[in-house]
Amino acid sequence: MYDRKVKDQELTFGVSGSLYESNVLLYDHQTESLWSQLKEEAVTGPQTGTRLAAIPSVTTTWKAWREQHPSTLVLSTQTGFHRDYNRLPYLAYAKSPNPMFPVKNEDTRLSPKEKVAGVSIGDAHKAYPLKLLRERQAPLEDQIGKTKVKIVYSPEADSAQVLEVASGRLIPSVVVYWFAWATFHPDTPVYTVTSQASK
Repeated sequence: MYDRKVKDQELTFGVSGSLYESNVLLYDHQTESLWSQLKEEAVTGPQTGTRLAAIPSVTTTWKAWREQHPSTLVLSTQTGFHRDYNRLPYLAYAKSPNPMFPVKNEDTRLSPKEKVAGVSIGDAHKAYPLKLLRERQAPLEDQIGKTKVKIVYSPEADSAQVLEVASGRLIPSVVVYWFAWATFHPDTPVYTVTSQASK
C-alpha cells in the first residue's frame, strides 16, 4: 500500500489495465500518469519519476481480523455491477509456472512464480520465500541493511509481516511472485537456511 498524498496533493488511483514488466500499472485520475507498483514510482506522464511512499499493510483472514477488530465496517459487494466476488479471476494464471509475458531480468535462484515476502528499507532489499517460512515453527530474525527485522508468517493467510526488532513497528512489505520482485530489484539477496546458519 502507498500514501495517496504526493507533492502535497492527494491523488486517487485506478487500475490502468496496462502492464509494465508483467506487473499491472495504476493511473491517477488527476494527471493520468501511470504508476508502477513494485518500482514505487510513476513511469509515464507528468508525474514521471515521482516516488510513492509505502505504508504498512496486513494480509490476513476475515476471521483473524474480526477477532482483533470486531467493530470493523465491511465494503458491500452490492456495487451495481455484475461480478462474482467469490470467483478468483486469475486462478489459471496463478497455477501456471511462468509469467504471461517475458521480463527483462530472469533470475533463476527461485522458480518464477514462487511467492516471496519482499522488503525494502532505504536502498536495501531482501526476499523471503514463503515456502521456507511455512516450514518454520517460529518467527525468524534477520538484518536488512542496518535494520534488524523479525519475519512473522501467518499460515491462515499464507502471508508474512515484517517487524523492526528494536521498536516492534510494522515495516512495509509485499507478498509477490519471485519473477516480479527480482525484475524490479535485480540485486536482491534471498533469505536461505544457509544464510541463517552462517550467523
